[in-house]
Amino acid sequence: MKLVAPLLFAAAVLADIAPARDQFYPLDRKGEIPQIQPYTYGQDVFIDCITRNIDNGEHKFDSNDRIIYGAFPVCKETGQPLSFHYGVSEDFNCTITFTDELYHLFQLYIHEDVPFGCRIPLSTEANSLEKGGASIPLTFNFRGEIHDAHLDIDNHMNLLIVKPPTNAPEKQTVISAVAWSSGTNATRVVIGDELTLQMGVRWIDNIKPSGGQAKGSAALPFDDGFYRFPISTVPISMKILIFLLSVVALVSFSISYAGTSMKYKKRGYRSLDTEAGIAKQD
Repeated sequence: MKLVAPLLFAAAVLADIAPARDQFYPLDRKGEIPQIQPYTYGQDVFIDCITRNIDNGEHKFDSNDRIIYGAFPVCKETGQPLSFHYGVSEDFNCTITFTDELYHLFQLYIHEDVPFGCRIPLSTEANSLEKGGASIPLTFNFRGEIHDAHLDIDNHMNLLIVKPPTNAPEKQTVISAVAWSSGTNATRVVIGDELTLQMGVRWIDNIKPSGGQAKGSAALPFDDGFYRFPISTVPISMKILIFLLSVVALVSFSISYAGTSMKYKKRGYRSLDTEAGIAKQD
């Protein structure tokens, strides 16, 4: 009996320090697996971004001590904040105006004092985030240089978004995303200037997850696991892959058909005086 208490205590300690089973990410505000209203192909994907104090880069909070999010700067081309089309890889421009506030925020972003942090709603339900729904973080990693009277900003932005590798309508959402400067030239910017962001958006939809361990997998908005990029290949969209395979098949068929046609065409011009390889006798 004297050993029971120490054994129970040891079991409790081991339970506390034992590695916990993986849980799904992201969860909603209640800490539960989110229920989503899925996206459809080509649908607008809107983002909002963390608002910050320009003096120190600290988050702005509401009366409930929740971080306040605001829209991405408005694109001159559309008159709307930056958005993307679900599942559509595309190139486009977004020209933004550098107000005094945005200029000072970019000083913080480029110096990497704070991240340019945004989020993508997991669900298309109206006001899903305000209702406590889940989101995927999206950080814009702008690079450049800070000078006394201006900024040099690399405005060439790659945006990579991973989505589930399935056509199942109920699983059309976003798994992860990141954006980063990837040009060799920077643009000089002062307060009041416009800067055209050249966006290269690519959707990855052919990566199958491995090692999933989350509980309640049947109720997940998408399959859990590590969506790892292949080492030896560059992942491309399944739509592009299918298109390329179709082109290869069409070209192969055309070459094969042309070769067969030439073969039979040559046979068709055989001398009328020759049948089965035996010369006709007079």
